[in-house]
Amino acid sequence: MVRGLKEISEQIREGLTQFIEAADGSESLIDKAILDMKKRLAAAKDLIATAIAEEQRLKRAYQDAIDTAETWGKRADDALQREDHVRASEAQQHKQQYQYLADDYKRQLDAQEAVVVRLKTALHEFYHQFQDAVKRAETLCQRQKQADTRAKLYKLLFDEIGNDVSKVFKQAEQKLKTTEAEAKMWEDKSCQTTTETETTGDNFNLDQALADLKEDVLGSDRK
Repeated sequence: MVRGLKEISEQIREGLTQFIEAADGSESLIDKAILDMKKRLAAAKDLIATAIAEEQRLKRAYQDAIDTAETWGKRADDALQREDHVRASEAQQHKQQYQYLADDYKRQLDAQEAVVVRLKTALHEFYHQFQDAVKRAETLCQRQKQADTRAKLYKLLFDEIGNDVSKVFKQAEQKLKTTEAEAKMWEDKSCQTTTETETTGDNFNLDQALADLKEDVLGSDRK
């Protein structure tokens, strides 16, 4: 039984050691994964900030083009009122140029706004993934601590059984065997002595002994 406990303790101890080593490696991988997600999250925020800055620049450029086109439109109207057709024509051309420019900025702005929306959505989703990962990491960390405590406890208990307790039982069993052997030896000797005594008693003839004694006494008187 003690041998069986020792074998079980060794198997469990080996299993716990492998489990702890694997758990430590997993925890390290989780920490690296969380750190990597933090870096990617920070980089994504920088990219979105750059995209938003470009969106704001396009908005300003678009508004400036619109305002400039309106200014040239007013100048064209003023020139027509003065019947200055040359200046009115030039102003109208400038107005059209800025309107074309504004339209181009508008297309760029619409595209950039769509990009920013997609980037924000992707960042939002990734941020939720990051939060979930952090929560899972915290849960795993807590469970890891609990598992470490249990592993250390059972390892300690089975180490005690496999080493100290097994030695004590082995010594006790050896002592018991020695004592039992000694008791058997004395028991055998006791039985042998009793048998010899009984045999001697059976062979002793009391009448013959008395007759011999009488003969010795009478014989002595006759002389």
